[in-house]
Amino acid sequence: MSLQLSPAGIVRRLAGRCIATVLVAGSFTGALSAHADPVTAAPTYAVAMAMEAGGEKSAPRVLAKAGEQFAIASGDWRVEMTVRQGKTPTDVWVAGKVLKGSNVVSTPTLMAHVNEKAVIKVGDSSDLFSLSMVVSPKP
Repeated sequence: MSLQLSPAGIVRRLAGRCIATVLVAGSFTGALSAHADPVTAAPTYAVAMAMEAGGEKSAPRVLAKAGEQFAIASGDWRVEMTVRQGKTPTDVWVAGKVLKGSNVVSTPTLMAHVNEKAVIKVGDSSDLFSLSMVVSPKP
């Protein structure tokens, strides 16, 4: 007497193998499609400034990541700035607001070369605000 598998057992085993193959192929395809390109970190800049506001002089220095806002203040004057990379590695955009108290006095946007001086002057001789800055890339 010989034992034979019923046709239902063969079908069940074949269906199980097919399902396992589909699951393995699906997970492999999902893993390949989920692979993302590495994200480059935003550049960091050293911003060296010389500020004259309300008769006071100061020389603040700031490390700023591209696209992140920073602020400096002297007396009633405050500057909020953002540095962004330009089209070339030697260019940067510097945009921000110059405030006296709670009033916005100016909203300058400058295109500057790295390691070269950029200057903002606001006001008249009786109430002058002057900010010169040099933006340098940090590795």
